[in-house]
Amino acid sequence: MTITVVSAIGWGSTTLSAFDSALKKAGVYNYNIIPLSSIIPTGWQVIKRKKYPKNTKEVGYRLYMVMSEIRSNQSDKVIGAGLGWYQFPKGSGVFVEHAVEGLTEESVEKELKIRIQLSLTDLCAFRGIKFRKRYLHMSQAICPAMSAAHCALVAAVYKAEPW
Repeated sequence: MTITVVSAIGWGSTTLSAFDSALKKAGVYNYNIIPLSSIIPTGWQVIKRKKYPKNTKEVGYRLYMVMSEIRSNQSDKVIGAGLGWYQFPKGSGVFVEHAVEGLTEESVEKELKIRIQLSLTDLCAFRGIKFRKRYLHMSQAICPAMSAAHCALVAAVYKAEPW
């Protein structure tokens, strides 16, 4: 099985519509989102894509995913969402999600990387697994300061299913 990681930024009149815009750009709108915590099942592959594949037959389906998102309507703030993952030697693994607000895109990107690595290092230690940086993966969405409401979103999509 495959977990698809997508990211997007969106804008709107409100922070809620900015969130919907980001969902649309990531290809994960028109679903009922079921949030998951952080565990990658044994044997699943994680891949990054620009957009989740569109399937018009799935409107209203349940969509299981780990998600990091941040919304703002402050025109002087840069926002960023980040998702990191680490797969253990036997194939299972963990996701971590972080959201950051800052003054520059560079500072937000740097802070996301630091938080993701620290969290994954801890999650490995809690499980008795030695952290090796080469198994660290991440995806970020960074949204510059905007005069409109804005949202940054990263999602790890497991699967869609009907009700």
